[in-house]
Amino acid sequence: MKRQEDTPPSLTAQLLLCNQLPLWKLGRGCGWMPVSRLVSSIRCRNNMFPALETDIKQETLPDPYEDFMYHHLQYYGYFKAQRGSLPNSATQQHVWRNNPRYLLNGSFGERDDLKLDTLKKETLVYSFLLSSPLLRSRQLLYDELDEVNPRLREPRELFAFFSSNGPLQAPRWPIECEVIKENVHHIEWVPPQPEYFYQPTGNEKIPEIVGEEKGTVVYQLDSVPTEGAYFTISRVGGKRGVIKELAVTLQGPEDNALLFESRFESGNLQKAVRVDTYDYELTLRTDLYTNKHTQWFYFRVQNTRKDATYRFTIVNLLKPKSLYTIGMKPLMYSQLDASTHNIGWRREGNEIKYFKNNTDNGHQPFYCLTWTIQFPHDQDTCFFAHFYPYTYTDLQCYLLSVAKNPTQSRFCKLRTLCRSLAGNTVYLLTITNPSQTPQEAAAKKAVVLSARVHPGESNSSWIMKGFLDFILSDSPDAQLLRDIFVFKVIPMLNPDGVIVGNYRCSLSGRDLNRHYKTILKESFPCIWYTRNMIKRLLEEREVLLYCDFHGHSRKNNIFVYGCNNNDRKYWLRERVFPLMLSKNAPDKFSFHSCNFKVQKCKEGTGRVVMWRMGILNSYTMESTFGGSTLGSKRDTHFTIEDLKSLGYHVCDTLLDFCDPDQSKFTQCLGELKELLQQEIQKKFNERGQDMDLEGSWCDISLSDIESSTSGSDSSLSDGLPAHLLNMAEELNEKKIFKKKKKKPLQTRKQRNKRYQKSNSMQELKITEDAPETAGFASTLKKQPTFFKNLENSTSSAMKNEKPRLNETQLNGRDKGTSLDSPMTTLILTKSKEKMQVRKRALSEHLNLEPPLPRIVQFGSHSPQVLCST
Repeated sequence: MKRQEDTPPSLTAQLLLCNQLPLWKLGRGCGWMPVSRLVSSIRCRNNMFPALETDIKQETLPDPYEDFMYHHLQYYGYFKAQRGSLPNSATQQHVWRNNPRYLLNGSFGERDDLKLDTLKKETLVYSFLLSSPLLRSRQLLYDELDEVNPRLREPRELFAFFSSNGPLQAPRWPIECEVIKENVHHIEWVPPQPEYFYQPTGNEKIPEIVGEEKGTVVYQLDSVPTEGAYFTISRVGGKRGVIKELAVTLQGPEDNALLFESRFESGNLQKAVRVDTYDYELTLRTDLYTNKHTQWFYFRVQNTRKDATYRFTIVNLLKPKSLYTIGMKPLMYSQLDASTHNIGWRREGNEIKYFKNNTDNGHQPFYCLTWTIQFPHDQDTCFFAHFYPYTYTDLQCYLLSVAKNPTQSRFCKLRTLCRSLAGNTVYLLTITNPSQTPQEAAAKKAVVLSARVHPGESNSSWIMKGFLDFILSDSPDAQLLRDIFVFKVIPMLNPDGVIVGNYRCSLSGRDLNRHYKTILKESFPCIWYTRNMIKRLLEEREVLLYCDFHGHSRKNNIFVYGCNNNDRKYWLRERVFPLMLSKNAPDKFSFHSCNFKVQKCKEGTGRVVMWRMGILNSYTMESTFGGSTLGSKRDTHFTIEDLKSLGYHVCDTLLDFCDPDQSKFTQCLGELKELLQQEIQKKFNERGQDMDLEGSWCDISLSDIESSTSGSDSSLSDGLPAHLLNMAEELNEKKIFKKKKKKPLQTRKQRNKRYQKSNSMQELKITEDAPETAGFASTLKKQPTFFKNLENSTSSAMKNEKPRLNETQLNGRDKGTSLDSPMTTLILTKSKEKMQVRKRALSEHLNLEPPLPRIVQFGSHSPQVLCST
């Protein structure tokens, strides 16, 4: 009987091994026997039949499972006999292989031709416990003969991933998000004809943005977390409770209002306003927990009319430049066309215009995209998208097919890299052919590829899918690549953002591609674990190439961002791979669009961090949302097949790059030097300078020659994650509150100073009336004992007064120019009239600026002393 490795043991056998079942069934009609009695019976019977024991001793090959059962039963006290008294399972294996009829659902079946006495039944039962393929350890591998020493199976990953026989892991959503129960699925389709760019006529209408004041809201999400909120908890299915019907209710079959929906994976429509019969203004939902990043859109419409011309206007886009200004069209998908004609996503739209919205919110300018469309069918369900969607569920379906494929699963190992903030699995694929020797395995170089760190850039997933399709195929080139490389592939770095329909951020409210240097493992787990996986990989082997797949919204074609190496030993070598790729895909990849300048604002990106970790060929591959301006595909949109083909070209270029014949490599280096020389000459001509290119032109810094990469708005999402930022703001508020408590002390000091100044002016006026006493103040400076005696003499009189100026405040006054002016104005008044004038002045200050100094009289003829509360 062929051993069934993947068949789970029967429930009875599992319970027995776990020491949970005290009885064992011998067969139908035989009843149940306690395990202890069964083992004891076997032990006694073997002592009575030494011939059976002699046969066992002749067996030379030990059975590993017999050893396991021996130690297991002995440990739990069920077996105490000598090892020689055990019936060896190897002697009975041929019985079960030759007589499969004996095995029936994990127990013996009685048959008329089976004449065994009780001893043989008990012996075979115990032998079955040791030899049954249903109970063997799954950590051991056997060959086809099943008789040689077994080998250990490769250890399984600590983190579980979906079973090839089980259902997919359902996506986890933030608890604030409402999710409809319908499953959204789209077919893959390649248009038979090229889809050309839209050619503007100059007569495109710019609609007036009227908003919901003059229109009717037909769809609006209620509670969407924006800036100020932060992610707390997630669950499968998102928000609890009944899912509300957000679209308008149709009044009858003649009602032609469109029904909008976006509460599905990667959808992100926030609001739809009907401003005319067939005219709608759309507001996109920002990335969760931010108020930015509106570029990606994906939504559904129902209740369409075939003969009408609809206009859609997205009113809150944020980028001033867009591919829609140079001919890019939106994508449309008709479910009726898909089900009846097998037609999928296609480029549609007329009167396409991208313009500035003059009704901004005062904080940041908005831009609008408008287009007209005619639906192909009445009562159809259609979708619109910025680019071909590729969801988290799409990825899981693909990985499930790989896990079920017996050939691909041999050289493609699926593991869990980590869990995202919401608890979704970030998958890691290790792709390589098994090595014959440890030395061969250690000699392999590594290639690291990742995609979808920006969730709205779905074109990166299609390139990744094309790469996986090829590297997992039986092509001779793919087999060769698996022989010489270990591929580490992370197909979706930001599953949370993909699920909720973000364009750029994760649920932390931050751009992950600016945080590869982070130490916040809990806030940015996908990036933290990716960096540390690569760090460990670098300790094991050389990483030849790192490439992170992205999408670009302002430039056509496909290109890369790389890094400059100042070491002349590796000068220009990081540019060889992109140049080779441009030669292999000349109608898609543009080397002239590549840039190798390392900007300070990009220090936290994957390509820069991995380059600084020691990976020379470290790239960000940018694929346009539009199409190509090169070769045979000039002025046409990219299709799914175009992007998937680039994944193949990456593999093809790897073989050229690592070819033992270095003629291609040398040729590319020579071309790069010529191109660089031309670029230097061009730069100096623009500046009106002359330079001897035969001299030391190669000593010029390459960073001075290249311009900066086209900036993105990623810097708006730098900094702490949303929840930590909220905590920081709370701490700042507490600090401000504490400072406000101290503020009255400073105000009192200022009041005292103002009072001193005012009082000095008053005393100056008094001294002008009594010039003969003007020198008294200067005399006081030379008589400190006077103040000491004065304080002692008046302490009892001031004992019941309220708190006065403390020592610090008095010392602070001593540093002023007036030297504590209230004390220096101890003037013996000569007339009652002057005393009353002074009292009046002090009273006015007491009423205007409380708390003020108090007036204390030392008897009827004593001087006055001013003290602060």
